[in-house]
Amino acid sequence: MLMRHFNLLTCFLVCQVQAASLPEHNPISLLIVADEVNPHRLADADLTQPPDLAAALAAPDSGLALKSITTVDSQCIDDALVVLGGEDRPDVVLYFAHRGASTCAGENAQPQFTRLIEQGLEQGMGLVVLHHGLYVDFMNRGVKADLLHLIGSEADSIEWNSESGQRVFNVSEGHFIATNGITYETEAEFSGFEEVSAATYPTFSNSPDELYEVIREHRVAGEQRTPLFVTDSGTPRMLGYVLKRSDWNGVVVTYQPGEYQPNALDDRAGPNFHILVNAIYFAAGLAR
Repeated sequence: MLMRHFNLLTCFLVCQVQAASLPEHNPISLLIVADEVNPHRLADADLTQPPDLAAALAAPDSGLALKSITTVDSQCIDDALVVLGGEDRPDVVLYFAHRGASTCAGENAQPQFTRLIEQGLEQGMGLVVLHHGLYVDFMNRGVKADLLHLIGSEADSIEWNSESGQRVFNVSEGHFIATNGITYETEAEFSGFEEVSAATYPTFSNSPDELYEVIREHRVAGEQRTPLFVTDSGTPRMLGYVLKRSDWNGVVVTYQPGEYQPNALDDRAGPNFHILVNAIYFAAGLAR
């Protein structure tokens, strides 16, 4: 009996240490729009897949209080169109879709989906864009163009790096998304570029990681774009930001790393998972 109590106590303490942490908050309604691609032929346990997102975010140790969580495949988008077009929009959409949206009957639904996302942003909905949500549709390169302009950038060109991975710098000057619950491994010099000054910043490394070597920005006059994360793995470039445009009451938050599930989702106390739940919390309007 004593050993059983010891094991329970040990488990409680370990679980507390490994759990993600967020301030107490009202429950969030979350819609996930996602699809799966696996260019590097990763094993199921290593690849972040659409069902993995909901399982991790709804877990007791995610830190999130959820009113509802629904996953819709980008290639059978009908249910998402109904929810986004209704009176009870989700607080946040988590967009993890490589492909342009199609109805379950195979018709192009991307224009309608983009229009509903824009209307949601205007009315205060948050949009969190994770990993290949930033990527052009590799089978129909122009189909996501309007949505990617709305998101504020698009990614192209991939590299799987299992040696040095990808270094992530926090350049946010203390922003909630980049700081809440996150411990950085070290500090390092970043050479800087137009939007980010050369300086020493907190950093951690993801290894392995999928790098998007080409990221093209789409800017609109008067927008507010807050850099959160950059990398110097390859060409110095932005990995994540918060975007607010003048006719929006909501925000877009982007974060590029996310291919490798053990780093992205399984390590609840790790920086990548904390960034994701922090982004959802922030996009829901709880830290703005």
